[in-house]
Amino acid sequence: MKSKLVHKLLAGVITGVAAAVIVWLLANLILPDLFSSFEARTYDHRVTLDIQDVPSQSIDDIVIIDIDGRSESELGRFAQWPRSYFTQVVEYLDEGGAAIIGLDIIFVKDKRNPETDQEFVRAVANAGNVVNALYFEQEDSLSWRYKMMTPPQEFEWEKFARDLPTEYRELFPENDRIGNDFFKLLNAGYALGHVNFRGDIDGVVRKIHLFGNFLDHSYPSFAFRMFTTLTGVDKIDFEQKGLVRLFSEGQLVQEIPIDENGNMLINWAGNFQTFRFVSFYDVLKQRIPKEYFQDKVVLVGTSLPGLFDLRSAPFNPDFPGVEIHANILYTLLTGDFVQKTSSLQSFLIYAVAGIIVGIIIIFLSPLWSIIVVLVFSVINIFIAYNLHWEGNFWMPVINPMITLLVTFSLIYIYKYNTEEKGKRFIKETFSHFVTHSVVEELLANPEKIKLGGERKNCTVMFSDVAGFTTISEQLTPEALVKLLNDYLTEMTNIIFKYDGMLDKYEGDAIMAVFGAPLEHGNHAVQACAAALMMQTQLVKLRELWGKQNRPQLEARCGLNTGDMVVGNMGSETRFDYTVMGDAVNLGSRLEAANKEYGTSILIGVNTFTKAGDQIITRELDLLRVMGKNEPVRVYELVGLKEEGIPDKKQQVLDIFREGYENYRAKNWQNAKNYFDQVLAIDRTDGPSKTYINRCDKFIANPPAEDWDGVYTMLRKG
Repeated sequence: MKSKLVHKLLAGVITGVAAAVIVWLLANLILPDLFSSFEARTYDHRVTLDIQDVPSQSIDDIVIIDIDGRSESELGRFAQWPRSYFTQVVEYLDEGGAAIIGLDIIFVKDKRNPETDQEFVRAVANAGNVVNALYFEQEDSLSWRYKMMTPPQEFEWEKFARDLPTEYRELFPENDRIGNDFFKLLNAGYALGHVNFRGDIDGVVRKIHLFGNFLDHSYPSFAFRMFTTLTGVDKIDFEQKGLVRLFSEGQLVQEIPIDENGNMLINWAGNFQTFRFVSFYDVLKQRIPKEYFQDKVVLVGTSLPGLFDLRSAPFNPDFPGVEIHANILYTLLTGDFVQKTSSLQSFLIYAVAGIIVGIIIIFLSPLWSIIVVLVFSVINIFIAYNLHWEGNFWMPVINPMITLLVTFSLIYIYKYNTEEKGKRFIKETFSHFVTHSVVEELLANPEKIKLGGERKNCTVMFSDVAGFTTISEQLTPEALVKLLNDYLTEMTNIIFKYDGMLDKYEGDAIMAVFGAPLEHGNHAVQACAAALMMQTQLVKLRELWGKQNRPQLEARCGLNTGDMVVGNMGSETRFDYTVMGDAVNLGSRLEAANKEYGTSILIGVNTFTKAGDQIITRELDLLRVMGKNEPVRVYELVGLKEEGIPDKKQQVLDIFREGYENYRAKNWQNAKNYFDQVLAIDRTDGPSKTYINRCDKFIANPPAEDWDGVYTMLRKG
């Protein structure tokens, strides 16, 4: 009963996590536009409810001079207005002491009255606090508007642009060309900022790029440039991920949260005309006292539909662009930013929701499960809406709800399929005979299920339990099988951890291959790491088995790297996916050679070379194994470089090296002295014992003058 309960709980957890993964993949990789569009609609609803009670004209510090219907009615069509109107307005605002003047209008040259352009330029320059609008546009070869390779010649861009470091160029959108042509006006202004809005996939403006990228230089957005002017910002850095940090004279002015694409979410202050709107006509005719503008931020723009500056906001499909700039500036001035969950945070929300609901409904009937999903959906909506209203935090609504639905579906698919549990058990049991990577490759490439194979460079591992025959004679068949299964399970898990392929078991022996059928990194290093961990795990197992009065197993391992044939070997009806070749045979011989030296892990020279400086080894011998005429250099694998070894072990290696060099030089007595020193430090060091015996033999019976230092093994194992 308890086991069944645990099984159900585990199924609920796994199902919830699986549902979260599915939804995350759909939302981020497969259908991101669809999911983000639905989620954005719920965000728009939150914003709409949040601002519905904000009174009109309630923010007086930012004033919008609106080119409205009344202005056109009194002054005629906007396209026919003389430039002098704007000259008079700028001069009037300057006399009134406006803190800053933002002209959200793309002015073009008045070729018929160039003298009025000159007067306007002088007025802007004399005011000394005018921020002009810079407009970027995409190339349009049909209209002869090609991508600019250099800034326009008349444009004094050095006054306004910042060098954009290479690592930040992808963060901000690249633009093809500048759409302005009245560059004398731009040059005369105190500053300028781009007025480009990039709506989301549904066209709604919810965020702003603080910078635009043009020819590897950054230009601030219109409202952002006004903010930096007002606050005296003299340094901007992006070093902290997700933040733009602003400094003035070394003091931190503001930290602006941005997303992975360099966008700042706009915190909307209210609906249309939440800021103070005054008619352009009234300002031109000086019906509003100029003192009214003292120390105020003034934006000049339009709410007229015919002037093409109406945008889609979350709560209004026809919202003036100039008031969007006002909202951006107000967000920056108040520091009341909207934060959005990151991709990781969103996944955790999905996962928690899925796990909780999965654990609950795995025990319920379909009707009660539906009720639970509905209740949790309502809770999710309540939390998300309140987080926005109370803390300006955008938590997802749609995706957690979809996660709940997917969890519900998966749970009932699981419940339905439990009737086929017996069949699945058989399938899962037999799938353990081959690794998952082999199954996946064969499923993807069924043509590989045939005789023959391919030549690949791999590392083969042979591992064998020392004295297993003696141990097996001491145990009952049942105890022997239990011991062997425990041992093989632990060793196999380690092989899989390091991307090895289990080739076969032969009693207590294990054969594994690294680098086949798929290669993941340096297979020689992976094989070495696996062999070392197997020895470490054996130490822990021996401690456990000792407490249980079970036999203590010791294992030896041989590794060799080289070209080998990898593929399906056997008959037309029965075959195994395995490896063959001289390199494989040598790996088997190296496992057996451990007996000669009292070592646990021996590797061949090719493994030593391919693993490079990532492993710590001890050169042991020039060895001629059975069946091969050419000797091979063999090494004891001691450890991984990144993990290091104890100082005592390093001392053993250093002294042994001196002894080995003297041995090779036929200085038998000196060599023996060094090996004795090793045993004084570590009396269990097998290689030193082996070489002391050889030195004694050669002292008594020196080898021939042409002795080549090669040791020949006279047995396979």
